[in-house]
Amino acid sequence: MISKQEIIKIRKIPTHIYQLGSTSRSNRSIIIIPGNPGLGGFYIPFAHELYNYFNEEICILVISQAGHSPPIDYCFSLQEQIEHKLAAIEQLLPNNPNHRLILIGHSIGAYMVLKMLERLENRLDRAFLLFPTIERMKESSAGQRFVRFYPIYIYLLPFLCLLVQFLFPFESIKRKLINWFFASSPDEDRSILVDTVLYDLLNPRTVRNLLQMAREEMFVVDKRDDQLIKSFLSKLTFYYGTNDHWVPNDIAKQMINLYPQADITECTNKYLHAFVLKHSKELARFVFHRID
Repeated sequence: MISKQEIIKIRKIPTHIYQLGSTSRSNRSIIIIPGNPGLGGFYIPFAHELYNYFNEEICILVISQAGHSPPIDYCFSLQEQIEHKLAAIEQLLPNNPNHRLILIGHSIGAYMVLKMLERLENRLDRAFLLFPTIERMKESSAGQRFVRFYPIYIYLLPFLCLLVQFLFPFESIKRKLINWFFASSPDEDRSILVDTVLYDLLNPRTVRNLLQMAREEMFVVDKRDDQLIKSFLSKLTFYYGTNDHWVPNDIAKQMINLYPQADITECTNKYLHAFVLKHSKELARFVFHRID
């Protein structure tokens, strides 16, 4: 099935939404909260894999991060992003306690999902935290490097986007190059992936917003909220990478020791933190088999 995509207003904020299936065909919906970059289009192969596992008898929503897709001239704080996702769920899904929710958060999206749990408690079936950045981000190897070079990144990367636009002024050329990069992706997903890079990731406003959000993450995502985790432990699934430079190396083992009864998996396959680029099938299979 080809995903439905549209830009709608969530609390007056233009938001790129991707949807597979209909709420009328199931009493459950899966909500996918992206990481950073918060471009929902990158999660379409993952969403399609999940959708196929359910034989299309479910609704899946991918909610892009505000200000990332489509890009706008405002950088939303993490708290504003959380409120934005809650408002999107309220606006787009039935306000019915019998319509159950499965939340999937990737990277900083996992942090947002954790902060959303109390507000969605009465409708929550399960929450998946994939490659979660929920603590000590600034201590990770990638976090240390990002903080050190942020003053350079914030000017250099938007400039590089402008440079690409100048060097390749014709959209057809850029589209062919990006299409080549995603040559191994399924045909039904490729056009969305190409459009996501072309119109969002290569936009200086998107790059500036995601960099500013990442800087806030380094300082806000520090101490793990154990009280919140304990309250929802029976409904949480953690998936930690062993090749994840945004999470300090010792966190997965600490979590397993601290919560021996929890559903915590430490990846042994060296999947990338940005799993949506290469390992959507594997993570979709993992999520599906954890859903009751």
